[in-house]
Amino acid sequence: MSNIKKKTIIKTSKSSDRRLAGSRQASSFLHNALAKSDGDKVTRVVGAPSSSGTSSQESGKTVKRTVGGKSWEDSSLLEWDPKHFRLFVGNLGEDANDHLLHGAFSKYGSMSKVKVPVDNKTGKNKGFGFVAFADANDYFQAFKEMNGKYIGQHPVQLKRAETQIKATKSKKRR
Repeated sequence: MSNIKKKTIIKTSKSSDRRLAGSRQASSFLHNALAKSDGDKVTRVVGAPSSSGTSSQESGKTVKRTVGGKSWEDSSLLEWDPKHFRLFVGNLGEDANDHLLHGAFSKYGSMSKVKVPVDNKTGKNKGFGFVAFADANDYFQAFKEMNGKYIGQHPVQLKRAETQIKATKSKKRR
């Protein structure tokens, strides 16, 4: 008889994270989690801690972003702990801000950070935000309970935040 190893396939579909996250391979759908499969056992592996508490300006690190052919450096992403689980909160109304989002998710004890980006030209929010959780259980519970609920004037749509935070050395400008 041949010795054939059973290969477990982890699907990474973006269309139905909520449905797939409830399955037995839920760890593969957590933000920045890597899953190792050994037969029927799935193990979640999380990367090492990112920084030693120094600010991005002191360390000279930044995050390079490229979208739609445009590139820029965004050191504000270094404020987010890469070990935490982040939710993208979409369809926010014009009244939404950091305080409103914090109030909506404050019942989850491990919530660590919220951010609603604001357009520099108009001063209005961009219609979305992010919430980070230190505990995976709070992350899943918030996803289940808050998806479709009204935060301010609109029902929000939640997704797993997909931005990868990879620090690089920033270039000195003269």
